[in-house]
This record gives sequence, structure tokens and C-alpha cells, in this order.
Amino acid sequence: MPPFLVVFILLLLHTTSSSASPECDVYALGKLKASLVTTSNATALGDWDPAAPSPAHCSFSGVTCDAGARVVAINIMALSLHGGTLPLDLELFDALANLTIAACGLLGHFPASLHALPFLRHLNLSNNNLTGALPSGPGHRYFPSLELLDVYNNNLSGPLPSFGAEHAVTLRYLHLGGNYFSGVIPDDYGDLDKLEYINLAAYCLSGLVPASLGRLKRLREMYMGYYNQFDGGIPAEFGDLEALVLLDMSSCCLTGPIPPELGQLKLLNTLYMFLNWLSGDIPPALGELKNLASLDLSMNELYGKIPASLAKLTNLKLLNLFGNYLHGVIPEFVADLLNLEVLQLWDNNFSGHLPAGLGKNGRLKKLNVGNNNLSGHLPAGLRNYSLKTLDVSYNHLTGHLPPDICTSGNLEKLVLMENVFFGPIPVSLGDCKMLRHVYLNNNFLSGPIP
Repeated sequence: MPPFLVVFILLLLHTTSSSASPECDVYALGKLKASLVTTSNATALGDWDPAAPSPAHCSFSGVTCDAGARVVAINIMALSLHGGTLPLDLELFDALANLTIAACGLLGHFPASLHALPFLRHLNLSNNNLTGALPSGPGHRYFPSLELLDVYNNNLSGPLPSFGAEHAVTLRYLHLGGNYFSGVIPDDYGDLDKLEYINLAAYCLSGLVPASLGRLKRLREMYMGYYNQFDGGIPAEFGDLEALVLLDMSSCCLTGPIPPELGQLKLLNTLYMFLNWLSGDIPPALGELKNLASLDLSMNELYGKIPASLAKLTNLKLLNLFGNYLHGVIPEFVADLLNLEVLQLWDNNFSGHLPAGLGKNGRLKKLNVGNNNLSGHLPAGLRNYSLKTLDVSYNHLTGHLPPDICTSGNLEKLVLMENVFFGPIPVSLGDCKMLRHVYLNNNFLSGPIP
């Protein structure tokens, strides 16, 4: 046998025998505790006794072992470890499948050794104060077994981690939001065939939103917004995300039209695209989203009318279209949406009367149609028992204020200023126990204030 081969085998045997043992795990737990516990949290992990013989370590708080007393899971959540850090040599936990140290106030960098753990499936380091970049590595050895990565709400920076085809059969959950990652979204993320959840709300991402993400057929939730600075618009290929339930692309500098292909997302429950620079009409195809409960397209540059096809959205609870250039009348079908709780259309160019049946569904809690060109009277249904906020300011509404406008007792905010209302202020306002904000100025109201 060649001498170099003998040396290689001896080294391999030494590495295997020295690391794959419960005693090594006890040693690693001692090092982890020494790194996590500081003088400011000296009593934390008090039962982690580094002198304890195996298998006593399997009873340490947050520690789970397999039948061979190997540590396979560490779960520490909401424990005050402020000032603690993660040790660099976490590769000592070579049987570890689940590492969760979340909401503990950790400082320091993300240990590069984590990506090489062969059996690590769940990694949750969310809600800490970790800094620096995530490690990079060769694809086939980079988090080879990872199913879940959650580093939400830290201070991580640098490029997004290099996941791709090598992780297609394992990675299901990827939460990188609430950090400071920069650069572009890798096209290779479109190869993550098993991915069900992705959150890249990371403040500093740029470039085009990859059309390749439209290949993620199992994806149920996608969060892309909140202070990213993308170029271009929403890929039409997102209409192929057949399992998608939630799509949030708010506040990320998107331009161009809303692709009508999004109307193909039959399971979609939530569509948020507010605070962008989207333009054009609201696609009538969105009326095919029969499961949609929340639609927020506010603060964009949309124009045209509210499509009649939206009458088919019978499960809709929230409709926010404020801060656009929409015009025409507010369609009567809006009053027929039986589940509608929030309707915000303020700061557009709507005209005509408010729908006569508005509020009669008994569920409307918030109505804001301020700063339009509406006329006519307040609908009788707005005296329902659910309404908490009523804002019709800066319009041309007229008539007497309904004497029972606060009969429900739930009204908290009443904003009627800058209209043409006349007559007495309803006495019932004085009995409205929940009312905190009232604006009636610049009308033609008379009589005493209740």
C-alpha cells in the first residue's frame, strides 16, 4: 500500500473516532455555553454542566439526543443571552440536525463552520443581532441537508447565500428578511424545486426580480418588498406559481404594469403591492382570484376605473386602492362584498355617489374615501354596528348628518371635514363612548356641540 494512502486512512480514522462521540458533544456544549454566557447573563443555561458525564448532557435544557446520546437538536428561544456570541467551531456538533437559538440578543458573526454540518436540516438564528456576511462554499458541501434557514431580523449584510440546484430536493423554507443583504437575487433560486416559503425583504437588494422564480411550483408565500430597490417590474412568469397563497412585493421600487397573468393564481389569498411605481389599469384578470381576501395596490400610479370583474372577489375583506389616479364612480358591487371589512380609496379622482348599500353587510370596520370628488349623501348603512373609522373628508358630500350615526357605540374616528353637510350636529355623538377623533370643520353645521 502506498505510504501516502496509509497516512490518509489513519487521519480519517482519527478524525472519525475523535469527533463522532457523545463525549465530543459534551465538550462542544461546554464551548457553546462559554461563548453564549457572559457576565451580564451568568445564570443562563445553569444546568449545562461541562463536567457532567455522558449521557447526562441529554437532559440539559434545550438539548435533544438520539439513541446513541449524540446531540441532534439544540433549541434555545427567548433566553436573555445579550452579549453572547456563537463559537467558531460549531462543526464539532457533527450529528446536529436542528439548531435554534432565536430571540436571544446574540452578537457577533455567523459562524462559517455551520454550512459544513452534514446533517443540519433546521437552522433558526432569527431575532438576534448577528452581523457580517453569510458564509459561501462549494455547492455540494454548502448546507448539504438544509431544509429550513431562518435568520430574520438580524444585521447581516453582503450577498445572498448561494443556494441552487444542489439544494433542490431539500430546501423548503428560506427567511432572509429584516437584514441588509445587497446585490441581486440569484437566478439559481429558481432551481429550488421544493421551496414553499421565501422572504427576501432585505432592505438593500437591487437588479431585476428574476423571472426564474416563476418555476417554484410548490411556493406558497413570497415576500420581496420593504425597501429593496429593484429595477423593472413584476415578471409575468409569476403567474405560473400555481401553489402561491401570499405575494407581497410592497415598497420595492417596482415599475410598469401589473401583469394580467397574476389572475392565474387560483389559490392566492393575499396580494400586496403597495408603495411602488406601478402604472396602467388594474387588470380585470385579478377578478379571477376567487380566494383573494386582501388586495392592496395603494400608493402607486395606477389609473382607469375599478374593474367590474372585481365583483367576483366575494371573499375580499380588505381593499386598499388609495393614493393612485383612479377615476369614475365607486362601483355598486363594492357594497355587495359580504365579507368586506376595510375599504380605503382616498386620494384618487372618484366622482358620483357612494354606493347606496355601503356598510349594510354589517362587517365594514374602516371606510376612508377622503380627497376625491364624491357628492350626494352618506349611505344609511354606515350606521352599522361594526364601523370604527369613517373618513369622507375633502369631498362634496351634502345633507344632514344622520342622527343615529353613532348608534353602534363602536365608532372611534369620524372625519367629515371639507364637505357641504348642514344642519345640527347629532346629539348622539355625545354618547359615543369610543369616539376619540372628530373632525367636522369647514361644513355648514349649526347648533351646539354635544
